Amino acid sequence: MNTTSRSRLRRPATAVAIAALLLTGCQAGEAATHLDPTGAAAPAGLSDVCAASTTRNGVPHCTRLFPGSDPIRLPGDPSRTQRYGALKRGTPTFHTRAGDLPLSASVVKRLKAALDKGRTDDVSAVHLATIVKGTVTKLEPVVIVEKNALLRAVFAGRAMEGTIGTRTKRGDYTSKPTLPVRFEFAGSTADGRLTGRIVNASKAVRGAEGTCLPALDRTKSNPLVGPFTAKVSLDRVPSMHTAFNDELVLEWSDDLSNMGFAYYPSIATLLGGDPLGRIWETILHGTPSAGPPVDLRLVKGGGGAC
Repeated sequence: MNTTSRSRLRRPATAVAIAALLLTGCQAGEAATHLDPTGAAAPAGLSDVCAASTTRNGVPHCTRLFPGSDPIRLPGDPSRTQRYGALKRGTPTFHTRAGDLPLSASVVKRLKAALDKGRTDDVSAVHLATIVKGTVTKLEPVVIVEKNALLRAVFAGRAMEGTIGTRTKRGDYTSKPTLPVRFEFAGSTADGRLTGRIVNASKAVRGAEGTCLPALDRTKSNPLVGPFTAKVSLDRVPSMHTAFNDELVLEWSDDLSNMGFAYYPSIATLLGGDPLGRIWETILHGTPSAGPPVDLRLVKGGGGAC
């Protein structure tokens, strides 16, 4: 049975119970790593870190980021033992201007407990970290980046090219052979998703390297049949199945989606410390052979008829 990004797989109840025990067993003097609904006021100088924001419970929420290579503009770090930064994708590692730092065991336990309960504030936050002997011992979320703003900053108005798996005579899908494919994404987001389309679904288009990408519907192995259409969307799903299992999701519909790790944008990505991978390799949730695998890379140029 296929799963989707909107219905994440939940970990067993025993795992959640253990995570809860770990959370309550932490020392009282260490702050929780999920956002407190009462919210302490953000440190001075953080209200202008993004192009547009709202403030909730004293914490700025970025609704629009700056264009270019510096989308979040943080002030200087308060000290060597207190630095701004963010969590990297797929690993309990914290990125700062001075480099990457490990998290203490107690911080990792609290993060896992929060993520197992579906609390994902930490992976959408810029934190002020307390550092002791080169290890992060406390995280305080001081800025939240809204998902719409993040997806728009990284992918809006851009194109991806690569390959899509073909449909076999049996009606399932294979990664060999493949067909060339080009996706183009909208310039704005809505409801935490960025829509896009396969532009060579029914007509040939010019690729980024100048080659002509043939129409997919001109071949008997056309992968776009049934629920797999030219209309798609992107969604960012942190800790999809387990803690730190971060995925960027390619949605075909509410019920069908591909997932892949390499293009998941973390907040550390926006800070320049967690670059996207070279290729975004994706497979269908549930039964991979029931849908087309798609491998993509971001490109510049191309588009238009050929």
